Amino acid sequence: MKILKKLSMVILFFTSVIFVGSCGSGGGGSTALNGSESITLDPVTKVTSAPSGSGSITLDPVTKVISGSFTTVNVANVTAAHIHDGNVGVAGPVVVPLLQSPAGSGIWTVTNAVLTDPQIARLQAGGYYVNVHTTLNAAGEIRGQLTPDGTTANRFNATLNLAQEVPAPVNPVGTSAGVVGY
Repeated sequence: MKILKKLSMVILFFTSVIFVGSCGSGGGGSTALNGSESITLDPVTKVTSAPSGSGSITLDPVTKVISGSFTTVNVANVTAAHIHDGNVGVAGPVVVPLLQSPAGSGIWTVTNAVLTDPQIARLQAGGYYVNVHTTLNAAGEIRGQLTPDGTTANRFNATLNLAQEVPAPVNPVGTSAGVVGY
């Protein structure tokens, strides 16, 4: 009986070692995170993603009107969102305000904003970005550069995250950048 008990313990030990060793992506025991990959620990759901967003605008080349929308998630205490003039890594002035509708939805729209010819040239050259401002980060918490869509003419896309923000934002409450082990 003692031998059977010892044998069971040895089998259990090696099974545990094999199981733990097989977890992960096969090569490491930890994953480094940067600001755009932070994990927010929510007391209710336990884990959610970092603040982020995405969307697009379309330019009517005849009327010079832009329209479109951006959706944000996990952004708390938002005060405003805008399209700004600025190259990658450079903060710039507001060009077009965005309207959140319905309030608190994280859906931001631009409708019937008319651009001038120089503004259209800046947009087409990648010189505009979308910025979402919060009470914690008044200068902006997440940002995404507007870039021409590779398939649809006169469409410009943006993916918003913490990493693109200039100046670097204060991490929202509950997020951290560092190493998560598994």
